Amino acid sequence: MMLASARSDMTAESIPSVQSLAFTPNLSVGFMPAFRHQGSGEVRLCQFSDGSISTIHVLDFLPEDWVMERDAEGRPLALVGAIEAGFLRGADFWSLGDLLHPRLDS
Repeated sequence: MMLASARSDMTAESIPSVQSLAFTPNLSVGFMPAFRHQGSGEVRLCQFSDGSISTIHVLDFLPEDWVMERDAEGRPLALVGAIEAGFLRGADFWSLGDLLHPRLDS
């Protein structure tokens, strides 16, 4: 899986639009960017270098064995094939495909 890599020194304050992102529909209903290992089922929330939860998908701070390729400075460039991007909402992981056909809350 190839995804754009965020800089490892990125913080919430370093993204100019992070304040406006706090009120986007996906975050207001509890969707948080995350990755899941399809083999183990382990889910990791995306986070910034300061430990705060990211509002975007970033590859930094994922487990070492989830990273397939790094650049010359050590930043992740690609993830192993078993990793999928999605969102965590409560205890449920939603893949990007799940968002195309969402389950309705009852």
